[in-house]
Amino acid sequence: MILSKCEALEELPKDTGKLLKLNELNLAFCSSLKTLPDSIFQLKELKHFNLSHCSQLGCLPDSIVNLSQLNTFQLRECHKLEYLPVEFGKLQSLVELDLCGCSQLRCLPDSIVNLSQLKTFNLGECRKLKNLPVEFGKLQSLVELDLYFCSQLWYLPNSIVNLSQLKTFRFEVCNRLENLPMEFGKLQSLVEFHLSDSLQLGCLPDSIVNLSQLKTFQMFACHKLENLRVEFGKFQSLVKLDLSDCCQLECLPDSIVNLSQLKTFQLWQCHKLENLPVEFGKLQSLVKLDLSECFELKCLPDSIVNLSQLKTLNLHLCHNLKNLPVEFGKLQSLVELNLSCCSQLGCLPDSIVNLSQLKTFRLDRRHKLENLPMEFVNRWLIH
Repeated sequence: MILSKCEALEELPKDTGKLLKLNELNLAFCSSLKTLPDSIFQLKELKHFNLSHCSQLGCLPDSIVNLSQLNTFQLRECHKLEYLPVEFGKLQSLVELDLCGCSQLRCLPDSIVNLSQLKTFNLGECRKLKNLPVEFGKLQSLVELDLYFCSQLWYLPNSIVNLSQLKTFRFEVCNRLENLPMEFGKLQSLVEFHLSDSLQLGCLPDSIVNLSQLKTFQMFACHKLENLRVEFGKFQSLVKLDLSDCCQLECLPDSIVNLSQLKTFQLWQCHKLENLPVEFGKLQSLVKLDLSECFELKCLPDSIVNLSQLKTLNLHLCHNLKNLPVEFGKLQSLVELNLSCCSQLGCLPDSIVNLSQLKTFRLDRRHKLENLPMEFVNRWLIH
């Protein structure tokens, strides 16, 4: 039964529970709905229940925990919802639970850890949520967990490392988080980890390098992060690494060159980064490298010319970059090169004319270049 966008609907009939064969109930965007009838527990066949954007709904009836067949429960943007029924964990068939945007939700009932079939749990933008149940790690079937913008959440329970099936973990804009559990590396199934805007996070636990299946690691704007673990190169499955706006990061560990599957590396606005590892060119799978606004970067290692798959190189606003490697033209796959606002750049190597695949080249007047290779001038500045 679909009643979505019935904006004048304030309540359901008391005998709604008589719809014994009802499989789906969609009340999304019923913005005037304030309560649900107790008889709703009689809907024993209900599998899909959508209450998203019911912005006046303040609570759920305790009887709702008797919906034994419920698979998906969507409560997105229920702004007045402050708590869930104490026995919420009785919903044993629940596979997907969406509480994203429940901005008044302060805590989860301890029983929620009994949702043994739960695979997807979205708590994004629950801005008043301060903690997770101590035994949260009992959610053994959980595959995807979203804690985006839980700005009052200041720690993760140690038991979270027991989520053995977890593949995607979004923990962005959690400004109060200072550290991760020491045994975080036990999350052996993790494929995507988004940790951006964790402004208080100063370091990563040693065990994190044991995440052998990790493909995407996003740590954008971790402003207190000063260094990475020495063994960071153990992330052998990593394809995308984003360290952008880690403004205290001064160097990268040498082992980072062992990330043999890495295709995208974002380092823009790493203002204190002074250099790249000497053997950086070992990143043979790298396709995109963004070093824009790395103000302290003075040079690129000669080995960078060995990045045979590199297509995009962004050096915009690298104020202290004075030159490029002599054999820069070896980057035969390069399609896009941005050298705009490199105010200290004194010369371009003659080999740059060998960039046969180059299609986009950005170079403004803010540089110290006196001469450009003639072939390059003919190609880029005349035609």
